[in-house]
Amino acid sequence: MDADDDRLSWTGSLWKLRPAEPERTARIARATGLGPVAARCLALRWSGEGVPDRSWLVPTVDALHDPALMHGMADALARLEQAIAKREKVRIITDYDVDGTTSSLILQAALRLRAPDLSIDYHIPSRFDEGYGFSVRAAEKAVEDGIGLIVTADIGVRDHAAVTAAVSGGTDVLICDHHLPAGADVPHDALVLCPPQAACHYPNPSLAACGVSLKLAQGLLRNHPKFRVILDSLLKLAAIGTVADLVPLTTPENRAIVALGLEQLNRGPHHAGLAALLRVCDMAGPIRESDLGFRLGPRINAAGRLQDARMVVELLNTRDPERANALASELDALNRERQSIQRQVFDEAMAKVDTEAPPAFVVVAGPEEEGWHRGVVGIVASKVKDAVYRPAAVVSIQGDTAVGSVRSIDGVHAVHALDAAADLLVKYGGHPAAAGFTVPTAQLGALQERLSAWVEANTAPADLVRQRRVDAEASPEDLTWDLYRDLEALGPFGMGNPRPRLLVRGVTAFAPSSKGDGKLLKLLVPRGGGGAVSALWWGEGARAESLVNRPVDLLGQLGTNTYRGDTTLQLEINDIRDA
Repeated sequence: MDADDDRLSWTGSLWKLRPAEPERTARIARATGLGPVAARCLALRWSGEGVPDRSWLVPTVDALHDPALMHGMADALARLEQAIAKREKVRIITDYDVDGTTSSLILQAALRLRAPDLSIDYHIPSRFDEGYGFSVRAAEKAVEDGIGLIVTADIGVRDHAAVTAAVSGGTDVLICDHHLPAGADVPHDALVLCPPQAACHYPNPSLAACGVSLKLAQGLLRNHPKFRVILDSLLKLAAIGTVADLVPLTTPENRAIVALGLEQLNRGPHHAGLAALLRVCDMAGPIRESDLGFRLGPRINAAGRLQDARMVVELLNTRDPERANALASELDALNRERQSIQRQVFDEAMAKVDTEAPPAFVVVAGPEEEGWHRGVVGIVASKVKDAVYRPAAVVSIQGDTAVGSVRSIDGVHAVHALDAAADLLVKYGGHPAAAGFTVPTAQLGALQERLSAWVEANTAPADLVRQRRVDAEASPEDLTWDLYRDLEALGPFGMGNPRPRLLVRGVTAFAPSSKGDGKLLKLLVPRGGGGAVSALWWGEGARAESLVNRPVDLLGQLGTNTYRGDTTLQLEINDIRDA
């Protein structure tokens, strides 16, 4: 049977074997030395001309493009040199998420290294008081404070009114951003570094804002006697922001930023602030890209979600171990509080959803008397989306006004859906997979109807069935250390370059069992010659009895497990269906 057939899995999903041209796969195998399974996986990820060679598998500093190739870079550097020469006050204004805070740290470090006596400060808007973006309020405050140059990062390219307010008050603006919708114009009265803008032909249009900030830092410090040491240090920050902001890890430069940053994070040494943060994240062992996304990222984001993102900047700037430990512990505590609030809001949100027959676009809000915490609605929207496989908006009611976050599924563009309800909204914006909006509370019912109607009119019913990507087929005999090493060579993994997912057909499992209070399903996948590979499925221990003497197809990712110093191969199951 075909992996692309219409059989539903045990989770109600369709498996889709992604097509790969056999001859191209064979050419990649010859050029890289990868085996056929890993070569097929790489064929699905490579979008460049021809085929990649082994250099794609081993990212180096040579993959970092010349900053001068970015449109506006020469003017941006000239304006910074002017600020240095005239001893102007410079203010860095960034978003409150991981990309924004790492951008702030990169820009601060670069400017202080270039001009230690320059007057530099920073501002990170409060999610609750100021909201997202470069605000008119922040622009007017900079003018009032006598700031000669504002440098924004991860915000600014869509904030035309704030730019105009700053410039009309005598303060210039330099923008480092990547959030430009297709066809949109950048502020004409600012200097703009933004690879997606029409005038820019930079070889990597997929940089995160911390990546754009890194390019500016490279240009500014290119003649510094310790340039390479500084670059290695800044790459740590850029790697964290790049992974956390979910930009594609399929471009050679983004791969290099993450791979080189991970190398430096693992090598050390680190200043007191970063060392303390790594400790509270329990990252004493080898640090991987998943640690950046699931350990470091949530703790950094917790500050902006619940309190003040400036705490992160203070932590990562401090050289005082005692202060660093106190701030890192506070950040860890905030993350635990965020997790608790998130669980409560998710449970309350799911209680409002008809899981048997969800609407085409789920909108949940509440309660009116004390709205859900705005700092977690985006995460909860993602979890609601995953639970019912529908685009979902989770909304925090703030009196007469409500603020919502959208997370969408493949094939449903979040911003296009909101376009259909633009007349109901105060403001909105975002990406295909994630967006935010503000809406009068009285319009929430109409918004639900409008968004669901748009999805029904613009998607096929099959688009609302969860689909799981299959990268390649593998037999039980293929599940070897050689295959594991080949697949690991495709990393670093992340957006656009997910860890390869393998289909293993016709398995009759040995010894299926439930572990960990029923939360974990464990089994053995038999291989020829009497051996077996361990496999596990998190959260599905109750299915153990269903696997006894029952042939099934497994969908999973090949990994490892280390116990008491012994490391073994392990198949991490994503889904099962009847064979």
